Amino acid sequence: MTTLHVGLPKTGTTWLQASLRRHGLLPDADATFLGALDVREHHDGWGRTGEETRGAWKRLTQEHPDLISHELLAAADAERVRWALRRLDDVHVVVTARDPARQAVAEWQEGVKHGRRLSFARFATAVLPETAGSSHARKFRAAQDLPAVLERWGRDLPAERVHVVTCPPRGADRTVLWRRFAEACGVDPTLEPAGAEEGNASLGVDEIALLRRVNKALDGRLQEPAYGRLVKRLYAQRLLGEPASPAPDLPEPLYDDLTVRAERWAKQIHAAGWQVHGAVDDLLPRRPATATDPDALDAVRALRTSARATAGLLLEVAGRDAEIASLRDEVARLTRKRDKLRRRLKRAVGPR
Repeated sequence: MTTLHVGLPKTGTTWLQASLRRHGLLPDADATFLGALDVREHHDGWGRTGEETRGAWKRLTQEHPDLISHELLAAADAERVRWALRRLDDVHVVVTARDPARQAVAEWQEGVKHGRRLSFARFATAVLPETAGSSHARKFRAAQDLPAVLERWGRDLPAERVHVVTCPPRGADRTVLWRRFAEACGVDPTLEPAGAEEGNASLGVDEIALLRRVNKALDGRLQEPAYGRLVKRLYAQRLLGEPASPAPDLPEPLYDDLTVRAERWAKQIHAAGWQVHGAVDDLLPRRPATATDPDALDAVRALRTSARATAGLLLEVAGRDAEIASLRDEVARLTRKRDKLRRRLKRAVGPR
């Protein structure tokens, strides 16, 4: 039997995968990533080559047939889903899902972490509506339209082999999600999950605003995989990863539409008979007592954030300079040792 966790993106997937790898239950992260790109036929956008990804899904499923997890799989089209599933036997598909209000803000923020520059106000009008026709909007729906993802991946499977894991509301104990997910995957739920630091941490409003401006200043001059390594993982996740500003919330006027969307999702899940781990009601948006506009910016606080991030970058550069200097010294030492051994060997052999 193969359990295939296909997303959705921004539903705790990074943390859940870290929890599985902590116990040796998932294959190597890079192998899984290449396998997902092979399914998607989408290597260019991630700075990989066709040679790297070609055949990666076959290798992955042959070497690790029990449990595979990658959120990029969610957006695979119907043809590529059928292609991927043909290589597996007795498949159970697991989809983690979160209420669309939190998903909208999280997906917008993740886009900024990957180089996008849109304000949330622009995202809300150009991407979020179900009728939006831009390329960005189509990509968003491919990954975040829950019933559509379930239908693509579960179309040829019995309903009892399609599992929906609902993320608990904001503020709930993180282990609730782990227990639901472990149950769906057939994993011992009493296993200790990863620490919170191993997840993909969210940024505050000032940090997001700063990152958007960095993306504008870069103006596409840093491509994948360098962008992901330097901007997303180093700058955004490490240097900005402990935000000093409040987390963004969905603006109040958008809640009604997204609540209707969530109610429709719940009905579709019930009608399809897919297996639910958790509560379908957890998909319904909950308005916070006080909300922070995603595009809000405190100029003084943002300046402090910028200075902190700049200091972090300078320390990182200093550390790498010291490491390079140390490596140069080591190369020089080894070069001297090599030359000495060559001279000794030449004396021992003598003239020819």
